[in-house]
Amino acid sequence: MPGYPGKNTKSAGWRRTGTKRIYRNQWISVREDRIIYPNGQPGIYGVVEKGPGVAVVALDHQRNMFMVKQFRYALADVFWELPAGAIHPGEGEVESVKRELFEEIGIRAGRFERLGNYFTALGHETAEIIAYLADQLETEEHSLANQQHDESILEIIRLPVTRVKQMMARGEIKCGISLAALSLLFAKYPEL
Repeated sequence: MPGYPGKNTKSAGWRRTGTKRIYRNQWISVREDRIIYPNGQPGIYGVVEKGPGVAVVALDHQRNMFMVKQFRYALADVFWELPAGAIHPGEGEVESVKRELFEEIGIRAGRFERLGNYFTALGHETAEIIAYLADQLETEEHSLANQQHDESILEIIRLPVTRVKQMMARGEIKCGISLAALSLLFAKYPEL
């Protein structure tokens, strides 16, 4: 398992002396490790184990992006987000991107470009997110009809790239997964 101190050559002096599973469901597992810090002091460390996921920047030929407004139970609020979700077991990255695009906004794309990868909560979570640009979109029939039972997408919005940049600058987009994917896009394509 990635991130176990002592099993990785980059452990930087951390040692795990024991571990116990605290909680597990189909999406996450939480463990508590007994550790020895680099300074020699004992302690505990909580880790949320979560599989990899994808985030998708769907860009049409008019330089508009598709975002969703989604209710998030944990924070009891509505957020602007890119289509995103977990990579299912046995599923490749592009397969996952295609599935998430269709499930969340009912769109298919003709081209996919990997923008990069990142970790969302380095201090306590193992989840890696892989960001993709999807273009050559078939957008005529975008729809919420395919969303899964655990999603609360309220609305699909098509926004000009300039508006998305303004929303980022004003702090209107608060989803870290979306912000990181958009940052990778704008770093790679500053002309957008």
